[in-house]
Amino acid sequence: MSYTCSVCNKEHDKISEVMACVHSHDAAPLTGGSADYYKVRVDRPTSGGEPYTAECNDIIEALNMEYDVANAFKAAWRVAALRQGRGKPDQDSAVYDGEKIVFFGQRIIERSK
Repeated sequence: MSYTCSVCNKEHDKISEVMACVHSHDAAPLTGGSADYYKVRVDRPTSGGEPYTAECNDIIEALNMEYDVANAFKAAWRVAALRQGRGKPDQDSAVYDGEKIVFFGQRIIERSK
């Protein structure tokens, strides 16, 4: 099984259930805009059809997520991207994003009561 790296756009083998590009990439500067770690290639869509690239923000807007739900979703997305070697440049965000998920999760619970 293989995947396409969103940074170098090359196909790589899937190693140990973790998809990580074997090439070293220069970290892109953080600008506050769209970033490659918010994109993922869907090679085998569940509903069939052609492969495509999904972007975190497109899913947030398509589902009309509330602020707290969207922030928890983005944090979970970044944790998964980090596991695949595509996290924020120069940052190990697993703990930080895990804490954000808990914080926004509590807000979702409080709002739902």
